[in-house]
Amino acid sequence: MSGSLHTWYSLPDLETLAERAAVLEGEIPLKQLVRLSDLLYSNSGSVRASLRFRQRLDGWLILGLKYEATLQLTCQRCLEPLACVVGADVELGLLENDAVQSFSPEGVEPFILEGDRFNPAQLIEDELIVSLPLVPRHERTADCGPLARVLDSESNNEFGDDARESTSSSSH
Repeated sequence: MSGSLHTWYSLPDLETLAERAAVLEGEIPLKQLVRLSDLLYSNSGSVRASLRFRQRLDGWLILGLKYEATLQLTCQRCLEPLACVVGADVELGLLENDAVQSFSPEGVEPFILEGDRFNPAQLIEDELIVSLPLVPRHERTADCGPLARVLDSESNNEFGDDARESTSSSSH
């Protein structure tokens, strides 16, 4: 069974993939990931992903997901683009419902199938979204665009003036 990252798979399809120890690989253009695109400065580029299916002896259907992408986020200091490299290598245990979620093997994150179906591209998009920093910004203000440098120098002047005023008023 060959497959695609964009195909919906039923539970029997997933079991067949696991029995064959199948690997699905490919690239997904970021512009096709609509929920993620709304959070980006630019949706150019793609995410490279690999999914490895296997069946554990205890019956768990395991999916190994590995992905990597460079995302263009909006720096919250300067509102300019910020390149953010994200990636992960996670093991997921595919479940039909949440009834056995608490019994998942150690090191395996439970993943409940949506209506007994699975779409790799949606999982990859979910993982990318949760990997985003809460407040994306350049590490140093010096790396920011001109707006942040101007605001930073104004705030330093303002705090400097406030400090001088409080020092001079306390000496009176």
